[in-house]
Amino acid sequence: MAKKNGKIHKPLKNIYLCGFMCAGKTSAGRALARLLRRPFADSDELIERRLGRTINDFVNKNGLAAFRREEAALVNELAAAGGRVVALGGGVYPSRRWRGLLERTGAVVLLTCRWPELLRRLELGRGGRPLLAGPWPRAAARAKKLYSARLPHYRRAAFALDTAGLKPAAAARLIKERLAAKEKI
Repeated sequence: MAKKNGKIHKPLKNIYLCGFMCAGKTSAGRALARLLRRPFADSDELIERRLGRTINDFVNKNGLAAFRREEAALVNELAAAGGRVVALGGGVYPSRRWRGLLERTGAVVLLTCRWPELLRRLELGRGGRPLLAGPWPRAAARAKKLYSARLPHYRRAAFALDTAGLKPAAAARLIKERLAAKEKI
């Protein structure tokens, strides 16, 4: 607890946006951070800045396990900092390792959309994503399998928002309204 103007204030918790690749976490997260006047952090962007190269390049040279270690260090830092809107990498929340920490240090919101829309977004945004490397039909099949495996974990979030057809600002307003209704902000 922090003291400000003689009053005790609880530190702000994070708002974590989870979901599969291309669900809109970064776009909606930036808009939500502006709306709430909070700092924004995108875990993938921060890792790339820290490593000085793309995630794709890092994974190709060092492997997925090395990337997950880098990601783990960053997630711990973000959780400890508090008060942010955080767009998580798609593999963070499904991990049992992180779910408890994220739920203790903030509110977790699932951003999702129906598979056909997500597949369209994945194909358009596949560049630089190691899990979508290779010929598109095989990459799409891998993505569907991974999405299906992660979905039950994602659904444990405080609530879900379907981003299909929503502009980032509209998604941000809906997230703010739902979090306020649940007294999470």
